[in-house]
Amino acid sequence: MKNKKGFAIIGLLLALSIIGVLALIGLRVYNVDQQEKTKSNIILEKAKDVLVQANAETIQSLIQAELADKDINRDDAVYIAQNTGLYNPFNEATMNTSEWFPENANAPGEIQITLIGGIFYIQGYGADGLLPDILTARR
Repeated sequence: MKNKKGFAIIGLLLALSIIGVLALIGLRVYNVDQQEKTKSNIILEKAKDVLVQANAETIQSLIQAELADKDINRDDAVYIAQNTGLYNPFNEATMNTSEWFPENANAPGEIQITLIGGIFYIQGYGADGLLPDILTARR
């Protein structure tokens, strides 16, 4: 009878060690998968930031073109911006209202348009805050 109990304990230990090894392998695969997802999310956010910067550059070009003909105020600049047909890459909404172009942007995809001393400052708001490039337009 002692042999049977000893065999049962060895079998139990062997089964537990196999389960432990399988669990470690599963955790390793899960961690690698999560790291790949994190890397792809970072790349996706950077791509969206590039689109926001492109939107800001488009608006800057249009405002600069309008300033070549006449003086405009901030409301005129916002009107120009909201009629460009741009979309927000973070939620894929069409940016056709003035709320997308505030003086102080605080949401991903918004384009901040500020008029100070006759100079327009245009800056996009990306995944992690305002983008570093500040564009200007002046008469």
